[in-house]
Amino acid sequence: MGVNVYTFLVIIGLSGLKFTASQRQYKQIFELPESLKSMACREDDPALSECIRKGLQYGIDSFKTGIPGINLPVMDPLHIDKVSYQFANDLVKGKINLKNIDIKGLSGAKLKNIDYSRKGNQLRTIMDADIPQLVIEGNHRADVVINNAKISSKGSFTLTITNLVVKLTFHSEVYERDGYEYGRALKLNFEPNVGDMKLKADGLLPEPALNDAIVDFINQSWRQFYKVLIADARPTWEPAVIELLNEYGSYIPLDIVVLKN
Repeated sequence: MGVNVYTFLVIIGLSGLKFTASQRQYKQIFELPESLKSMACREDDPALSECIRKGLQYGIDSFKTGIPGINLPVMDPLHIDKVSYQFANDLVKGKINLKNIDIKGLSGAKLKNIDYSRKGNQLRTIMDADIPQLVIEGNHRADVVINNAKISSKGSFTLTITNLVVKLTFHSEVYERDGYEYGRALKLNFEPNVGDMKLKADGLLPEPALNDAIVDFINQSWRQFYKVLIADARPTWEPAVIELLNEYGSYIPLDIVVLKN
């Protein structure tokens, strides 16, 4: 259960991210709430990966209400105060600041498969998930250079992503503290495949007709750019996501979620 936060955090990484979310105050947990104890998994269970999948899916299904007993806040909609994104490649370079972002639809994610394995103190978790729709709304400000032409923008946006298929791979290590085991994320990989993406935005360009034209261009051409942008931004978003994962995970012992033999 402790790793159910992984899914939503890495989805946020789709935007490429150095982000500032509303600060969370977590409490130390040494046992699962009574209502969740039946969802704990056993290390010797031949169907351990499926047990973990069911627990994570329960956490995702609860994104609209939260689960205070395991520090899981309401995440659908998920509010992010600020995102800063810097990028550079042969086609485009610049900086984008996004503020007051709301992400709707995370609770609709379905975990299709989990592959969890442990060797000594090394953990590997692979997740395959489908997300029918994400709607991301907020305000933007950007300075971008495309083919030596500088474009500055400020306005609002709505980005609708449909049929998102994601493969997440986490490499972690186990460490001990005060007689309990905890997981520490070391590395993650994020492989998204987007069915469709539609942008609505104002303020990209001062002239409304030109603004609409560039929005149309983005909606027609996004497939050429989005995976490149994610890869280029990885040095920014990966450390930020790992830091947040480890902060959350430091409050929930691994061995109350996956019970020892």
